[in-house]
Amino acid sequence: MIIVGVDAGGTKTKAVAYNEEGNLIGEGNSGSGNYHNVGLSKAIAHIKEAIFSATQGKEPDVVAMGVAGLDSRYDWENFSPLALNLARKVIIKHDGVIALFSETLGQPGVVVIAGTGSVVEGYDGKDFYRLGGRGWLLSDDGSAYWVSRKALRRVLRMMDGLEEKTSLFNLVTSKIGIRDLDDLVLWAYTSSCQIDIVASVAEAVDRAAREGDRVAISILKEGAEVLASQAVTLAKKLGVDKVYLKGGMFKSPIYLSAFKGYLSLYGISGDIGNRSPEIGAVILAFKETGLNPSKILHR
Repeated sequence: MIIVGVDAGGTKTKAVAYNEEGNLIGEGNSGSGNYHNVGLSKAIAHIKEAIFSATQGKEPDVVAMGVAGLDSRYDWENFSPLALNLARKVIIKHDGVIALFSETLGQPGVVVIAGTGSVVEGYDGKDFYRLGGRGWLLSDDGSAYWVSRKALRRVLRMMDGLEEKTSLFNLVTSKIGIRDLDDLVLWAYTSSCQIDIVASVAEAVDRAAREGDRVAISILKEGAEVLASQAVTLAKKLGVDKVYLKGGMFKSPIYLSAFKGYLSLYGISGDIGNRSPEIGAVILAFKETGLNPSKILHR
C-alpha cells in the first residue's frame, strides 16, 4: 500500500509517500496548490506532480492533503471533484488540520499558525474546529499582513503629522522603497492585493521593535494578544492546556513573548512546533485507514 501526505500551500506543494509499514518511499515538490493563486487546473496539476514524484510514478492507494485556500463551502465545491480523482482514496482537509496533526500525531489539541495569514485549528478527537483563517480582508488577526497593515497606517499618521516619527518610520519606508506620502499611497494601492508583498513589512516592524521602537512593540504585542485570545477560546473549549505555535511571526521574540504571556494568564502553555505539515497529512492518512501513525516517526 502506498500512502501519501500532501501539504498544498500557497507558494509550494510538498508530498511524502510511505508504505503501510512506515517506510519512506520518496518525496515530491511542486508549485502552489492554492487554486486562488494559480487557478484550479494548475493547482491540481501541481498536487498531482508532487504526489507522483513522491511515489516514484506509482499509483497511490491513499492520499491525504491539507490545502490552503479552502475557506468556504464554495471552495470545497470547486476543488473537491477534481482532487478526489488523484487516488483510490483521497482525504481533503484545511491546511491547519495537517499542521495540527504533525504535532499531536492525530490526538486532540490546538495549533496556531501565524505567518502571512493566521488561523487557529483544533481537534477534540472527533470534530475539527477553526477560528479565523478567512483571508486578509475578513480575518487573519495577528498575522504578518495584519501587523504590516497596522504599521503602514501608523506611518501614514506620522506623515500627516498626527504622530511623532519613530525609527519604525525609517525602517518601513526603507523596506518598501518610498520617500513621501504620494509614494506610500501609490505603493499601497498597487500592492494591497499582493498579500506577500504587504506582509513583508512585518520584517521591518520586528526589526524596529528589537531596537526598542515603542510603536513597533505595541503593534506586535497587540497582534500577538488578539490572536492568543482566539487560541485561549478554543483551548478552553476543547479542554487542553497546551497549544502548538507555527509560522514566521513566532520568530519575533517580542511577538512570541507577548503571545505566551497572554496564554499563561489562562494556565495555557505554547510550544513551537517542529514537524513539517506534510507529515501531519501522512498521519491523517494512516489514522483514516486504521493504521498506527506512530510508525512513520520511529524510522
